[in-house]
Amino acid sequence: MNSWSIMVHAFPQLLHGLGRTVEFSLVAIFLASIIGLIAALCKLSRFPVLRGISWLYVEVFRGTPLLVQLLFIALGLPTIIPLNKWFGADVYPFIAAGIGLALNEGAYITEIIRAGILGVDRGQSEAAHSIGMTRIQTMIYIILPQAFKRMIPPLVNQFAQTIKDTSLLAPIAIVELLYTGQIIIAENFAGFQIYGEVAILYLVIIFTLTRIAGYLERRLQIDKR
Repeated sequence: MNSWSIMVHAFPQLLHGLGRTVEFSLVAIFLASIIGLIAALCKLSRFPVLRGISWLYVEVFRGTPLLVQLLFIALGLPTIIPLNKWFGADVYPFIAAGIGLALNEGAYITEIIRAGILGVDRGQSEAAHSIGMTRIQTMIYIILPQAFKRMIPPLVNQFAQTIKDTSLLAPIAIVELLYTGQIIIAENFAGFQIYGEVAILYLVIIFTLTRIAGYLERRLQIDKR
């Protein structure tokens, strides 16, 4: 079987693995965005306890490797807490993968959101307060919409990184794109062809994401003008 035939034969399996990668990425991005927003607001809070908890969270998850975090959550925690019994040994690894990715990416998104909020001129907040808006209303209706435009490029970079980080789920037995490729290579030993095809699929999805983000960024700039 020549190289082209090998790649064509493997494509349906790799496409299925890509679907799993996209699923985990979307779940992780959604949860990480929520975690990042909450942590960023806590880090900007007037309350020292909230700032301290947020600071500790960011430092721990940015200061340790993602693979170590995934192994700790998926394999370490079940040794002291019966998580596999509670959720099922077949289900918990998927939960651990989603939570691990979300917590890690959320730490980076925290700093992106915090920087975006701080980048909005303080005069905007003062003007909102002068007309009777509360701090929550000011944040929701004045600060965050303006900060979001500033956050698009770094957020897109982080979302792309999330997609690439799903390749680290293989050691905890999550069959995503890379793990699917490894399974196929174990059957046909065509490492060059299969790894090349895996790389192309990652490139296609990340390139598509950056193009969409570029369009949104240009559209927001037009709306701003």
